Amino acid sequence: MVGCANAVKRVQIDVHYLFDPFPGWEEVIQRMRAVASKWRVVGLKVAMHPYGHQGGGHDVDMGKYMDNIAGVVRALTALMPDVRRMGCQGSDRSQAASLICGFLAWRYADQLRWFDSNHRITVPPGCQFTRLRLVSLSYDLATDYQIPQMAAGELVDVMLMDGPSNHSWASFSADSDSRVIEFTNLKGLLAVYRTTHLENEVAVRHRDGHPWKLQFPRLESLNIQCGENICPLLEYAVLPSHMESIQIQLRSATYQDHTNLVLPATKRLILGITGESEGDPSGLPVINRFFESARGSESLELHINDRMLPVVPDSITCTALTHLLVAARTSVDTMLAFIERLPNLTELTLYTLDLSDTQADISVPGADEDTVVEPLHTWLESLTIEYDISIHSPDTATAVVKYMLLRIPTLFRLVSRMTPEGLVLSFVEQYAPRYPHLRGVEMELCRGDLPEYAMLG
Repeated sequence: MVGCANAVKRVQIDVHYLFDPFPGWEEVIQRMRAVASKWRVVGLKVAMHPYGHQGGGHDVDMGKYMDNIAGVVRALTALMPDVRRMGCQGSDRSQAASLICGFLAWRYADQLRWFDSNHRITVPPGCQFTRLRLVSLSYDLATDYQIPQMAAGELVDVMLMDGPSNHSWASFSADSDSRVIEFTNLKGLLAVYRTTHLENEVAVRHRDGHPWKLQFPRLESLNIQCGENICPLLEYAVLPSHMESIQIQLRSATYQDHTNLVLPATKRLILGITGESEGDPSGLPVINRFFESARGSESLELHINDRMLPVVPDSITCTALTHLLVAARTSVDTMLAFIERLPNLTELTLYTLDLSDTQADISVPGADEDTVVEPLHTWLESLTIEYDISIHSPDTATAVVKYMLLRIPTLFRLVSRMTPEGLVLSFVEQYAPRYPHLRGVEMELCRGDLPEYAMLG
């Protein structure tokens, strides 16, 4: 391969095995040695995939395999000494995978700029990632996982996935006695907390003696998704006066713990209630107050993902809302009330639209009649309506879709994936001469046959 030295910049290694992963690693290393002089690798992705089981090494004493692990790590780092980006993306959650990936990362600790792992890694004591700028780590739903030490001041983007909300922030602090950590250059922070529901709030928040104080002077984007009963990060964070976007998804009751939270000015604010809220509406008044204090934002979005929490128009008091998503059952009358009472709404998504017992007259005049449907006073551009096809017939859904198409002249996009496309498109062709805006609506409808359990007729 003449003339292609330094051509290979990134390498992906996938090791598939039944019980013992090390013969596979030996084969990989042997093949790499044959071509190693042809490249200068800066990006490495490692994936381990056990056949028919998930690692199987959780209850195995790994002490006898440490020489194998050390040999694999030494060989790889010798063949690829210049790695700056590393990812661990395999399906194997075993101790072997954790140790191989962790020790490999440790050997690159002084030079890695980017590290991404979708499972826990085990690094030797004292390992510090001093130059990491972008990091994505999964706790793998473990509550006792201590993430590796890294320099908070170097980080630009951090993603912490599937961990407990009460995790220690000590890994980002060079001073073990300090409770103040400054993320000087951090621009983006994503924290997804999904483990058990933690009950002892005071003990959890202060188990290190004092609350943390996390300073984010340059943070532009904050995304917190927490399905637990507490979210200490919202208590600890010191945010800048202005940000690009803030997205917070909490259990409804958890909002009650943060009634005094002051959110900075932001271009886009998304507040949501998670599906674990079990029909509890207590968070809605707090959310309304947050939205009222953020009226200067370009986009205010409310996402209610709890299918047990019905939402009525009176429960949403911020008329500046621009986006609304509701997962729970919603009537057609409520849908119309949302549109009428929220004049700034540009996007409405209703995942469980109830098409029965509609009080509003949703009849559509004939195409040749002189009567024109009065438009709604709205700026709505996107409407998504889904319904239970085992309860409501396609004909009923089509009637609602036709009615909404005529009454919203500002509409650019309509999504109703279980509504037959043919019936709607023929309607558009027939009515477009009198309602020209219909030709500009992009539609996502059902193109094929509906499922067998769909209600017919």
